[in-house]
Amino acid sequence: METIDLEGISCQVLRRSGRRVRLAFRQGRLSVVLPRHLDPRPVIDRHRDWILEKHEWFQRQRLKAEELELQRRSNDEFLALVRELLAKYAAILAVKPAGTGFRRMKSKWGSCSPKGKINLNTWLQVLPDELVAFIVHHELAHLRVRNHGPEFKALVRSEFPRHRDLDRQLRLYSLKIL
Repeated sequence: METIDLEGISCQVLRRSGRRVRLAFRQGRLSVVLPRHLDPRPVIDRHRDWILEKHEWFQRQRLKAEELELQRRSNDEFLALVRELLAKYAAILAVKPAGTGFRRMKSKWGSCSPKGKINLNTWLQVLPDELVAFIVHHELAHLRVRNHGPEFKALVRSEFPRHRDLDRQLRLYSLKIL
């Protein structure tokens, strides 16, 4: 894998067979996806201001994330909290998950399988109760609406009117622990 330095910012270059160029920051890291034949330098130079601005924004977010405190819960306390939230929100949403599992995930807090199984990231154990509740509700809401369209957003908003603030907090926690 090729790496280019732009004023101290490591730009990871990924070569693909397509024709599109894509720049993306994920978890504060820049990746530049290019066709195999393209020189990355002119692309990076052309987007230099955007890259520098985005990098600076991520640095500020990282500083905010460092200030966050993680919860200390035993496995039993965490499982009890999740069971309570699953029961509460399953009743509110009138849904029944096919099962619940826990696993460490690199880039998301939870998922809902097509068969109705809810998977939760084990890192939820260190998040505040409100964020755990938000994730559990979000995944259970997918049993009613499979996408993130207006109907889904209305379901989430009905229980969590401050859902945008909670999303922002989750992104900060992602920078800290994922």
